[in-house]
Amino acid sequence: MAVTRGAFVTVGQIAFYEQVKQVLLTTSYFKDNIITHFTSSFVAGAGATLLTMPLDVMKTRMMNAPPGTYSSLFDCFKDIIKFGPSGLFKGFIPAFIRLGKISYLIIE
Repeated sequence: MAVTRGAFVTVGQIAFYEQVKQVLLTTSYFKDNIITHFTSSFVAGAGATLLTMPLDVMKTRMMNAPPGTYSSLFDCFKDIIKFGPSGLFKGFIPAFIRLGKISYLIIE
């Protein structure tokens, strides 16, 4: 789970960053400067958090559960989703704050 989550974070940050930067540079409001890079990075952090949050929640649940609680990843998913889709995004704000602020440092 940790490796899969790490791959999704990396792909999400880099892909979102490059795409957002290209879109921002096509407007007349942004030039290739620190504001554009920071904005792109901030959006990349949000995108990576949205992409990886369900995996992160499932990873944490599976790691903290007593042995035998979940027979598979799908079993863990069913347990979380029975309370609604918002269960997959528990802890979104702290995760976004962590990824949003360091995305700029990693990408630059």
